[in-house]
Amino acid sequence: MRFRLPKPMRGWREFGGEVGIIVLGVLLALGAQQVVEAIHNREAIAQLRSALRAELADDRGRWEDMRASDPCTLQRLEALNQWATTAPAQAKLVRPFVLRLWNMHSSAWDVAKTSAATGNIPLDERLTYAELYGAIDNWREYFAEERANSIELSALLENADQPDSRRQIRFYVAKARVLARRRADNYPYFFKRFDALKIAPDPSQITITRDPKALCGPLEQVG
Repeated sequence: MRFRLPKPMRGWREFGGEVGIIVLGVLLALGAQQVVEAIHNREAIAQLRSALRAELADDRGRWEDMRASDPCTLQRLEALNQWATTAPAQAKLVRPFVLRLWNMHSSAWDVAKTSAATGNIPLDERLTYAELYGAIDNWREYFAEERANSIELSALLENADQPDSRRQIRFYVAKARVLARRRADNYPYFFKRFDALKIAPDPSQITITRDPKALCGPLEQVG
């Protein structure tokens, strides 16, 4: 028994042409959709990169500010150690040790970790972001320790006419030196990764200005 396909009303050639047009239309639609998705992905990646780079530029500005003040910080600590040894028992100091340690931001990275666009950033770039933000997160605890020590030292110095305060000053000065050098030892890790990402410092987001050489000035003594 033979089966015969019904012939199209206008012939196979014309029918094939119509099918081809339909197939071509579908392919064009799919291609257009892929183009739109590609453009959308590129825009999402660009926006994500822009947010990460702006945040890291602010963070680098803060690291640069701390690094610039380190020589005078260490000089002041040496002066304080000498003063605690030789100053009269009733002497005190006015604002003797003001150490500013900046908070670091990472909200853009928190968003990036849950964004589909992050997966389209090259792997080596993503790893560098992750290393840098991971180190920033780890350093929050160290900053808190160094800040607490500097506050304690400042309080002792401003009450240095009290025997108990005077006895503790040299210990806190020594600890401040150790903490400042620990921070300085880690600068290469941070700045190597800032440089790898071509992140320049942006100090414009630092709302409190200060002279990085302020602690190089003379001690102001009372009594």
